[in-house]
Amino acid sequence: MDTQTDLKASWLSELLAPVSVHEFLSRYWLKQHLFCRGSRERFSDLLSWRTLNDILEHHWRETYRFRLARQGRELDPASYADLEGLTPRIRSKDVTEHLRRGATLSFSAIDEVHTPLTRLAESFERLFRGGTQINIYAGWRALHGLDLHFDDEEIFILHLDGRKRWLLYGVSVDGVDKGELGTASVPPTGAVFDQIVQPGDVLYIPRGCYHVAVPMNEPALHLTVGVKNPRSKDLLTWVLERFGASALGDRDVPNLSNDDERLGYSEELRNAVLTGLAPDVVQQYFAETTATVKPRPSFSLPWSATPERLPRGDDFFVRLNVGSPLIVDRDSDGRCDEVRCGGRTWRFPRGMHWIIEQLNDGSAVRMGRLVAAVAGRLDEAMVRLLIEMLVSHDLAAITQ
Repeated sequence: MDTQTDLKASWLSELLAPVSVHEFLSRYWLKQHLFCRGSRERFSDLLSWRTLNDILEHHWRETYRFRLARQGRELDPASYADLEGLTPRIRSKDVTEHLRRGATLSFSAIDEVHTPLTRLAESFERLFRGGTQINIYAGWRALHGLDLHFDDEEIFILHLDGRKRWLLYGVSVDGVDKGELGTASVPPTGAVFDQIVQPGDVLYIPRGCYHVAVPMNEPALHLTVGVKNPRSKDLLTWVLERFGASALGDRDVPNLSNDDERLGYSEELRNAVLTGLAPDVVQQYFAETTATVKPRPSFSLPWSATPERLPRGDDFFVRLNVGSPLIVDRDSDGRCDEVRCGGRTWRFPRGMHWIIEQLNDGSAVRMGRLVAAVAGRLDEAMVRLLIEMLVSHDLAAITQ
């Protein structure tokens, strides 16, 4: 990762300090776990118990988001939710009683219903280029919820309140007696990491690493940020999809032809698969596909439904509404800016690249600041026109 990208990932630097983003990506990402201590208050703006209560009270119909587990066994949803009829609902009294007896509560995809976590998930998606989901986990007693397991994605634990004991065992649990967790929260021996995690701490767990979290008989709350990093098979699937659109893709395989015909076909096939692939096929894959990160829905009402699409004045904010940075190139005749993202290309008037430069780190920028940043190159009327175009294509969102 270069210095410029390191600066754009300053939010991650704050999570991983004193480890730099560059060191994390080169030494830990996809390779080994990392544990970072932090100040108790650094996640206080993300979620509180009061906010969690409010979320649970307003999403009681979404029973699929709720999950209660105790000592590795998922509790029957019927024991705490009404699932029949037209109106499924969570029964708060029964949920609370399960928690009092030692169950762990998880609430899935909380980033979809709480703006600070939405923005955090978007930051992860833009940097790591992988779909991101944030779940919340809350426990009270000294009983673990989920059993010893591994996840099929990269995991970041952000600890919000209370304490939990986390144990990591690496990619293999040979010789580890998982049955020790069957009747009591006695973690198996052989852990390569065994730490009490406290508010403000971050724990990164790579895909495939076995782990278990054990509460400590006190209220504890943490976020799990899961990032789906693309695999080689995903990239190869994309290559085959590109090939499938070629004329050769629908031809029969000449299995009964003579040697010359089969060899000729084989050579043509190899060439067709490789046609159009750049030397840096990884970058090309991310530039041409939306398979890894799909844009989250974003609305700019009421303004986006008006002819102007923007509020009056310059006291509003603009941010990009895409899962990865936009790529901008000048077209062949130099008259337009070509903007690419997720396999699509848009043509905008010259000068759009100056606007995107100000927005491409994913942050929301006040319109007045945006106008000032490009002063001398674009006047305010042109800036508004270009922002209107981005909003009309759902590439940008407006908020006050």
